[in-house]
Amino acid sequence: MEEEILEYLESKYPEEGCGIILNKKGKLVWIPCENVAEDPISTFKINPKDYVKASITGDIYAIVHSHVNGKCRASEFDKSQSDHLQVPYHIYTIPEREKCVYTPEYKNIQLLGRVYEFGKTDCWTLVRDYYLENFKIVLPMLEFEAKFYDKGINYFEDLIEPWGGVEVSTPKKGDIIYFQIANEIPNHCGVFLDNDTFIHHQSGRLSCRDFLPKWQKYIKSYIRCKKFI
Repeated sequence: MEEEILEYLESKYPEEGCGIILNKKGKLVWIPCENVAEDPISTFKINPKDYVKASITGDIYAIVHSHVNGKCRASEFDKSQSDHLQVPYHIYTIPEREKCVYTPEYKNIQLLGRVYEFGKTDCWTLVRDYYLENFKIVLPMLEFEAKFYDKGINYFEDLIEPWGGVEVSTPKKGDIIYFQIANEIPNHCGVFLDNDTFIHHQSGRLSCRDFLPKWQKYIKSYIRCKKFI
């Protein structure tokens, strides 16, 4: 697999190549991915659809990318992303063919009282962190476009449900809640707890527990992970 990875990364030179090593039923599989970064020569961004498609079929074992004519070490950005995703980064220098591995630092995840920052600490990252902290399940980490719901992009239903969610009529603890607030597309989410409470992170506010009945008119659906069925 190592040679297969190197050949792919070399084929993308002088741009940075990227991909995923997937743990599929106990076997590691290399999956090349599209680099959709605005400047692919100096950075990388895995196509979110590629990431979700891989997540559907196995567990993300590592994220791979190349450093072009650079040093064989993780950048500060690499480290922050790896720590955030809780997924190792395998980095290769091209054309030198050197390799380094960055293992993320595990951090106790704060769920309540987080300051909102779109793409870093928002409603979906809260749901993702809740699943990682409580169930050791890694949900897809997508880079949402700002105001995606006004652009007709349905991330929650088009990309997240196929990963392994099943819609249910009555929620139980741990189910994901999709909300549709003043829009035709789901644009908010949270996690059902118990006693009609849920945890969520609304723009401009701190993450918190909330009383679900007062949000009833906005509820689009309840989604349960297939592993819990």
